[in-house]
Amino acid sequence: MRVQSTGLQGGDAGHGARARVEIKAIAGDDFETGGGDHTSEIIIGVGGDSEISALAAALEWAGAQLKDLSGARAVPVQHPS
Repeated sequence: MRVQSTGLQGGDAGHGARARVEIKAIAGDDFETGGGDHTSEIIIGVGGDSEISALAAALEWAGAQLKDLSGARAVPVQHPS
């Protein structure tokens, strides 16, 4: 997993704000796309201050939901070295 960002730059994408989140499957897992295909990598890229903030909030919310839904079986993410 990798996260990159220029940080907030004071406006829309034209001001240079960018963020990118890459999630790669480990141990043979895969992800389903919106079209029903399968892939081993998801890349989310956004441009603009409000888009970076919205992406951060959405990922935080999704993480909390997944932890709640998985209950006691939730385990910390192991970051590859």
